[in-house]
Amino acid sequence: MKVLICGLGSIGLRHANILSEHLSHHVYAYRSSERRIEHGLNVGEIFSWDEVEALRPDVAFITNPTSLHVETALRCASLGTHLFIEKPLSHSLDNIDLLGSLCSEKGLTCYVAYCLRFYPVIKKMREIIVGKKIYHARIVCSSFLPAWRAEGDYRKSYSVSSREGGGVLLDLSHEFDYVQYLFEEIIEMTGAYGRASELTVDAEDYADILITTAASIPVNIHLNFNSLLNERTIKVDFEDGYAKGDLIENKVDVFYRGNMDSYEYPLDRDGYLTEQSQYFFDNIGNQSIMNNLAEAKGLLIKILRFKHDKPG
Repeated sequence: MKVLICGLGSIGLRHANILSEHLSHHVYAYRSSERRIEHGLNVGEIFSWDEVEALRPDVAFITNPTSLHVETALRCASLGTHLFIEKPLSHSLDNIDLLGSLCSEKGLTCYVAYCLRFYPVIKKMREIIVGKKIYHARIVCSSFLPAWRAEGDYRKSYSVSSREGGGVLLDLSHEFDYVQYLFEEIIEMTGAYGRASELTVDAEDYADILITTAASIPVNIHLNFNSLLNERTIKVDFEDGYAKGDLIENKVDVFYRGNMDSYEYPLDRDGYLTEQSQYFFDNIGNQSIMNNLAEAKGLLIKILRFKHDKPG
């Protein structure tokens, strides 16, 4: 297929490489500047919307800043292009229903890329907890923003700006998504968030949230951008045991009825993204594709409601 990449930052470059080298699609990058690609990728470059219209891409990967997702998706959908949108869907609800109507009218698939559903640790955790009586889950995603956005001046990234969709609640929303993937739909979110450091311009750099799911499972989430301790873990207590998944060390430890088992996975930075992309292409035209526009909108509503109802 002809695939258009809209936004060639770090995640856009990774998708471009996967699509061209591993999945053998014809990839084109829609550039906002005349700066040429210097990464040796087999990617065509397009510098005007007239060229995009002439290309008529089959699929668009929307990988630009969060605040531009819906605007860019609308332009691409108007051409009859299927949509792969990086998480989160947007920083607001503006024009999401319009996008939904356009996709419905043109029969387009719209997928929002919460890729951790394909991560081996999360897949193993889901396998482990099936059928178990779960008491509680605790999730931590802790990082240092300048190190996380080390590919350039992190202060110029959208992560530091609330207006551009930055802050831990949206930028780290993978954690909210896999809560729903593992423990059923989020019903209630309470807690607090704020800006404890000077790392961001105005976006929240930490959040502590208590979630209740449709399965009546309490889940505690801690998110921050301001810690030099890099941690991304999920711990689940259930009847007769527990499981701990570490998404940095790529391992899962399970204690159940007196027995301890450990599972370790190789570090494959592109493997789970390739699996996600293949899932998307395999499900173009499938109305039940997971993380479709309606599902992603539902999660965004929950996050924005929490953000707007709580002192920030």
